[in-house]
Amino acid sequence: MSSRLAARLSRFLIRCHPRRWRERYGDELLDVLDQHHAGPRTVLDLAFSALDAHLDPAWRARPGLSGLRRGARAAAPYATVTAVLVLVLGAFVALKAWQESHWHPDSSGGVAAIAFSADQRVMVSAVGFDINGLDTVWDVADPARPRALATFEGGAPTAITPDGRTVATVSFHDQSVLWNITDPARPVRMVMLPGYPDVLWGQAFSPDGRILAAAYTGRLELWDVTDPARPRRLTALAIEGAAPSHWYGYPSAIAFSPDGRTLALTTSHNRVALWNVASPGRPVRVATLGGHTGPVAAVAFSPGSHLLADVGYDGAVVLFNIENPAHPDRTLSGRTIAGGGQMPGGYPDYSGTSYALAFSADGHTLTVIADTDPAAPGPWATIPGRRATSRWSLTDAGAAAPVAVSNGAGAAADRLAFAPGGRTVAHGAPGGDTVTLSSLP
Repeated sequence: MSSRLAARLSRFLIRCHPRRWRERYGDELLDVLDQHHAGPRTVLDLAFSALDAHLDPAWRARPGLSGLRRGARAAAPYATVTAVLVLVLGAFVALKAWQESHWHPDSSGGVAAIAFSADQRVMVSAVGFDINGLDTVWDVADPARPRALATFEGGAPTAITPDGRTVATVSFHDQSVLWNITDPARPVRMVMLPGYPDVLWGQAFSPDGRILAAAYTGRLELWDVTDPARPRRLTALAIEGAAPSHWYGYPSAIAFSPDGRTLALTTSHNRVALWNVASPGRPVRVATLGGHTGPVAAVAFSPGSHLLADVGYDGAVVLFNIENPAHPDRTLSGRTIAGGGQMPGGYPDYSGTSYALAFSADGHTLTVIADTDPAAPGPWATIPGRRATSRWSLTDAGAAAPVAVSNGAGAAADRLAFAPGGRTVAHGAPGGDTVTLSSLP
């Protein structure tokens, strides 16, 4: 039962209590409901409370009416409470039937999103983009022995607050949904954010967990989620739409800088837009970064917030010094080993390769990984499980020098993600819900 349905039934059940009871306790109980999240137990408690109050002589209507009217009034409470209990039971049955008919978790599409808490103790993975999506909460405090703790309705995109207490995922209406995972084994759905009539592609929380950015096909929304049960929309901005020829052009890569002042978002035309969100209610677009011949796959900020790196499906890696965000300075134009193939007709091939990049904890190393699915069409189709890893040594100003390149066998991945610090890599299977963790030397 959703919290919204439970709240409505709870308020209805309060009105089902005797009038004299409501005059004494009704307002107080409504205040309590406003301050807490109603659930199935709340509904059942109030249903039995209404029945008990009607059976208690202290709350019955005063005598003095005719026997017929007195009998009718005496019977009415029982009929009312019986109807309410039937309604509650019917709601449970209807909800169960709705879930059985509308939500059949399907992992055949592969892992589509992976997110870590800041302390690297909790990981959330998502399978699917649509109504059959599924999110899984993992205990990864010991990366060698990850444990699946719970699964819940969701899908990609998926983001987690740095403190690991709140997860943002997506509903089948393409609306952001917030879940409380303070107890990771028992996720609790808190609220569904009012949606925008388009596809939700990317989500990210600010470093302090107070702001949620949600990127739709042509619109960016910023929400104040200081109280995640009562989110407040701060602004909605028009952004560049998607490249019309391929879904890779949508704004799916999105990230806040560690100081929380800058938001990077992929756009169409193979670019990254920078927004000043120091005042999240009044964000300002400050720059647009280029350097790719294909859509941008991933973006990352350095720990000091003054460098931004991105990698494209064309295999290009670009690094910018953004100490002055309005005038970014490109300090690296490199390449990974993978990427940059062509399909018949000369069109770029963006299929079959997943990318991730991250800065080291000290900000002095940039690592880019590309995993290629051997089953996908493209230049590496005949190579079983290819992984390309590239590293650059960085100065504080962003000057880069290559220090390591490897090209060898690896597991095909549908989604790659670095844990904070850039040492642990999670790669999700292109079919199924398997996530594998590995550590870089």
